[in-house]
Amino acid sequence: MYIGATTHIIIEIPATEVLPYMTEAGFRGGELALVHLRQFAEAAYPERTAEQFRVRCEELALQIPQVHLSVAAMGTLDADQREADFARMRREIELSALAGAKTGVLHPMGGWPATLAEQREIERLRVEDFARACEIAAEHEFTIAIENTYDAHADEHSAMGRRRFGSLIPELHSVVDAVGAENFGICLDTGHTNLIGLPLGEAFRQCGDRLIATHVHDNNGHQDQHTEPTRGTIDWPDAIAALREIGWDGIFNLEIAPLRGQPLELQTLRMRQVAKTAKWLLTL
Repeated sequence: MYIGATTHIIIEIPATEVLPYMTEAGFRGGELALVHLRQFAEAAYPERTAEQFRVRCEELALQIPQVHLSVAAMGTLDADQREADFARMRREIELSALAGAKTGVLHPMGGWPATLAEQREIERLRVEDFARACEIAAEHEFTIAIENTYDAHADEHSAMGRRRFGSLIPELHSVVDAVGAENFGICLDTGHTNLIGLPLGEAFRQCGDRLIATHVHDNNGHQDQHTEPTRGTIDWPDAIAALREIGWDGIFNLEIAPLRGQPLELQTLRMRQVAKTAKWLLTL
C-alpha cells in the first residue's frame, strides 16, 4: 500500500506541473483529476499532452493508476444524454490510457425516478450502461470502477424518497455481478461511507477483493467536506486494519479539496503535512 493524491490537490496549475510537488511532498502516485483530464481534452494537441503527462510520471517514478472520469448519467432514461455521455467517456478513456492510467472511476447515477416502473427501467439500463463502459475500456486495457455514493440532500426526492442507489456496498456488488466483466470493480469513497453512517473498516471489508481504487478523505458525518484524514469523525485505525485484512496493496489515494486561490507556497506546505499524516496512518 502506498500513498497518493488526486492531482487537483493543486488545482490552478496544469497536471504535469503538479507532479514534481507531489514527489517532493512524499507521494508515490495518485489519481488524475477530472479537471486536469478535461484540460488534456481541450489542449491544442490532446494526445501529445496526455503522453507528456505519462512521460513526466515515469521520470519522477510516480504511479498514477486511476482517473476520475466525468460523471455520466449511467442508467438515464434520456437516450440523447446517454449517447452524449458515452461519446465523452470514450474520448476520456482514450486520453487517460495515453496518460498512463489503468482504471477509470464512474458514479452509478441514473436520475430520480418518478415511479417504481421508472426505477426498474433505470436499474436495467444502469447494468447495460456499465457493461458498455467496460467494453469501451477493454479496448484500451482499461478497468472501470463503480464508486459508492451517499443518500440525497433534503431538497432532493424521487419515487425512492432520498434513497440514492450505490450508497450501500452490496448495491455496487449487484451491478458488478450483473455485468460480469473481468475489468470491473469498486472504488470506495471514504467520505461517502461516513455520510451514511457506515463504518469505514466495515465498508472496506464489504468491498473485499473487488476493491480496485480508493478516494480517501474525511468529514464531520454531515457534509461531503473532503478534508484530510483525522480531521473528521472516521475511525482510521479500524479502516487501515481492514485494508490489511483484505490484502489491499494498491494506492491510498487522498481526494482532498484544494486550497483554491492560496499562494503556491502555502499549498505545497499543506501537501507535505497531508502526506506525513497519510504515512503515519499506514503505520497503524
